[in-house]
Amino acid sequence: MQANLYRSKNVISYAGREKGFTLLELLVVVVIVAILFTYTTLAIRSDSAEDTIKKEAHRMERLVQLALEEAILRGEEYGIEVHLDGYRFLRFTENQWLPLSGDKILRARALPIEMELEMRLEETEIIIDMTADTMSEQELDLDADNDDETKDSKKAKPQIYLLSSGEITPEFDIRFSVLGVETSYFVRGAFDGTLKTEISDL
Repeated sequence: MQANLYRSKNVISYAGREKGFTLLELLVVVVIVAILFTYTTLAIRSDSAEDTIKKEAHRMERLVQLALEEAILRGEEYGIEVHLDGYRFLRFTENQWLPLSGDKILRARALPIEMELEMRLEETEIIIDMTADTMSEQELDLDADNDDETKDSKKAKPQIYLLSSGEITPEFDIRFSVLGVETSYFVRGAFDGTLKTEISDL
């Protein structure tokens, strides 16, 4: 009688284990679901035009801040030359403006296709000539030799000056926009060296 009762308990216990999942099995399922969700999210994720505009504006703000800090630390004058489709940083040395072609961070920057810049200096809107100021591949070459750098220096004309005193002159608004996209962003620089990026009200 006791043997039969013991056998019945074992059968009930075994049957109970068959109906459920172990903790390890549940953890494996959760991990698999999380991995599939991550891959699905990455597959369908793409930056919108608004996100790209915002990213480029914030990038310029950080680069200008870095260039201004270098101007202060080195005791040299820096400049920004703005084009319709990009911009580059210059340094005043040996009585001339030279592009920072050898600097991996403060190198010439070309904007994504269809994105454009508009610039206003101290309440004066500056029209950027597409034919005259479009950046060439040569200007974006980080390995340009000295002859190319000298040739670029003749064309270097900064519109914005980052002074070793920590000041920016003239004050500027640079607008990043894409044709057909309502959202745009401004990078604003004040005379006291303050920089900020904000969405356009337009």
